Amino acid sequence: MSAPGGFVDGDTGWPFVGRMRERDRAVEALTAPAGQGVLLTGDAGVGKSRLLEEVLDHALRRQHVVLRVTATPGWRGVPFGVLASRLPQPSDASVADVFRDAERRLREVAAGRGVVVGVDDLNWLDDASAALLERLVAGGTVRVVASVRGAALDAAPVAALRRSRAVDRVHVPPLNPDETALLVREGLGGPVDGLTLGALWRISQGNPLFLREAVRCGLRDGGLVQRDGMWTWPAESLCPTHLADLIEQTLGTLTPEEAEALQYVAHAEPAPLALIERTVDPLVAERLEERGLIRLVRHDAAVLVQTGHPLYAEVVRNRTGALRARRLRRTLAEALAAVDGGTDDRARIAAWRCEADLPVNADDLLVASEYALRRHDAVLAERLGRRIDSARGDWQVGRALVAQGRSDEADGYLARAAADLTDPRDRSEATALRALNMYWGGRRPDRARAVIDAGRRELPTEALSGLLAAEVGVAAFGGDAGGARASMARLAADRPRDPLLATAVAALLPYLLLFSGQPGRAVRMFDTGDVDIPETWPTMRAATQACHVQSLLLSGRLHEAERLAQCYYQDAVARGVADAVGLLAFSRGKCAYHAGQMRRSMRWLHEARTLAANTLFPIRDYVLSANAYVAAQLGELAESRRLLRQLIDDRADGDGHSGGLVAIDAELTTAWLTAAEGRPATATAMLRELHGRAEQATTVTVECLHLLSRLEPSVATAEQLAKATADCDSPLFGLWSDYAHALAGDDPAALERVGTALEASGYLTLGLEAVVAAEAACGRRGDQRRANLLARRADLLRERCDGYWPPLSPRPTDRDGLTPRERQICELASTGHDNAAIAAELVLSVRTVENHLQRAYVKLGVRGRNGLTEAIDARQAG
Repeated sequence: MSAPGGFVDGDTGWPFVGRMRERDRAVEALTAPAGQGVLLTGDAGVGKSRLLEEVLDHALRRQHVVLRVTATPGWRGVPFGVLASRLPQPSDASVADVFRDAERRLREVAAGRGVVVGVDDLNWLDDASAALLERLVAGGTVRVVASVRGAALDAAPVAALRRSRAVDRVHVPPLNPDETALLVREGLGGPVDGLTLGALWRISQGNPLFLREAVRCGLRDGGLVQRDGMWTWPAESLCPTHLADLIEQTLGTLTPEEAEALQYVAHAEPAPLALIERTVDPLVAERLEERGLIRLVRHDAAVLVQTGHPLYAEVVRNRTGALRARRLRRTLAEALAAVDGGTDDRARIAAWRCEADLPVNADDLLVASEYALRRHDAVLAERLGRRIDSARGDWQVGRALVAQGRSDEADGYLARAAADLTDPRDRSEATALRALNMYWGGRRPDRARAVIDAGRRELPTEALSGLLAAEVGVAAFGGDAGGARASMARLAADRPRDPLLATAVAALLPYLLLFSGQPGRAVRMFDTGDVDIPETWPTMRAATQACHVQSLLLSGRLHEAERLAQCYYQDAVARGVADAVGLLAFSRGKCAYHAGQMRRSMRWLHEARTLAANTLFPIRDYVLSANAYVAAQLGELAESRRLLRQLIDDRADGDGHSGGLVAIDAELTTAWLTAAEGRPATATAMLRELHGRAEQATTVTVECLHLLSRLEPSVATAEQLAKATADCDSPLFGLWSDYAHALAGDDPAALERVGTALEASGYLTLGLEAVVAAEAACGRRGDQRRANLLARRADLLRERCDGYWPPLSPRPTDRDGLTPRERQICELASTGHDNAAIAAELVLSVRTVENHLQRAYVKLGVRGRNGLTEAIDARQAG
């Protein structure tokens, strides 16, 4: 596997990102009339050397004479060692002679130009070279740019240079998350999913050296791969073992006491300060803190200790022998028991005792496993549950596996728990969770229903309420909205005791409201706290968050939906669960679509389908359907068909199909694609038939009629839509109804009002379509002046929508004859982007880019890329 840039070829081509501010400050300090130099300081690997090169290159462009030297520990004891090749002197020359000769030769070479000396790792400069550099700077012969680690500011060569007040210091901090993401994307030359970017940020903490080495290892080992054009790293750990040597160099030489103290912190982090004070000598801990190897952090009212960088802990743990690790955990368990910090500590004590192969009371294991599960540490909950040899242990392991998305593994444990637990209500809830796990995780809806039916036959009557959660979940996604609402009413009065089941149904009521034409009520449930965002099951947490975003989106509150989708997405990235990130990427893609940002929408939806490959299968269907819908909007009809075929193939993998709302959503997309392919009559027939099957779901009925009113405007359809929206609480649905009436009446004033309202709310995709429709209506009425004004307004909206043009509207005739997509691709090609880069930027296939370019060449009368810029400029000028 290879990638462009410095990720595979060392520093060659390594993108320069996130350092513009520091570069400008360094250049300003270096070129100031009274300035004599600049000192670049920061941690190892933070990018000081690369910044130094950029500053020196700037000096070269300004016609300065530039000398570059790199100081190393090996030459530290050799006088003028680092400058030996530049100062060819007889062995018996005195230091004074060397100084005078160096100064003379520099002035001769400079010939009146400025001289800039760049020194990488100034702290390793030998004393003689440091003295020479100090004299040259003080005498005004040279200006200096030097890099040094923050921990080495007191080294003699650095101190000598800092004595000059005209030498400024510029601190080089780690990259922030956005800069890190940009660096990775530019280095790999294509889109990277947010889960991978988040993980790379966490392990590198913005250190470019660690980041580069991690990515290079991922490419070399095959962990970092491209899927469907998106870079992703699906492995559980992004800390390759190849980084160990690099980290150990960074850690430096540790005394035995320091090494063991760091091991305690690495195995316990984040550790209560009281625990570390019991296990580590205070003076040793202070030395580690001063060197940046450990640090204190505050979490609520607690003070915790952790390693100075996540990779430090990873390397230290990996290099700790098994016997020593057992001893460390035993000591940590005993010390934490003495601290007595509460239930959280009880769980950790039990885990450490297990890892040290010490006996642990079964009741303590059960309490600790349950606590870990409720604190969304399903991995620890599983590990502890496996030590419990009973039906309760199976229950703990099964629930923990469900929370991790390991549905196939979970089924056997849940089946045994459902059969062997002593409490009938527990057996009932185990059966319910097993059914939901089969339905959502195992993609086996028919078997899920069979499990529920068997439970109804075999469980005692008083325990049957425990099955309600599964019945509601299956009914809601299986098309029985009426049954789901009826069961939901009973479920509200008899909520599940199990936190995972409670999590699973947390969003079901707002979900049902959302599809019953009441997105406003669903939003209020979130606003008032009637719906808790769950913690225990990350995928269900993300599903609940996505429901919140969708409720806002269909309530006409797009700006709030966009803001919340971003916050929720960042939350999912921080938790590091792939399908949760994919779900929120899906929400961001839908928001971007409505806002007219089609390129961004496809980028987010692309990420969603990459990460949601194994997510809960009704959600996977929604993701693929949305991808196909937006692709059809952009005119990428072959891609839309491919995605719909993939959706059908995915359904064939299960033992049944989801049906219901999910199936209808896919059929809406199919109807839209059919219309985009030039078969509007077939599309309208599909929508009428679909409308007849969607009566239980008011929102789906509204969506069917909304699309039908745009494909074939009529008073009858507009009246149907008005009737369907009458009992809805969404202002957006009201605008859809107004739009249907305006289209049916070919009323330019009404169309313009709808377009204005949509634009004000941020729904630019439909707003642009309404304005174009108003322009066409004015033209048909002979009001050319108004039509021209609306055409100009449509052009402005089109610019805000990245050149998107509504596929249902007749395209304007451009002066150069190019479609918006062709123009977009030509502009990128004319600025030096190759076909692969254009494809990555616009989320297209390379073949699609090639086809668009060939059509554009014919229209513009050019033979290739060389004539693009001139041809486009000439057509525009004409």
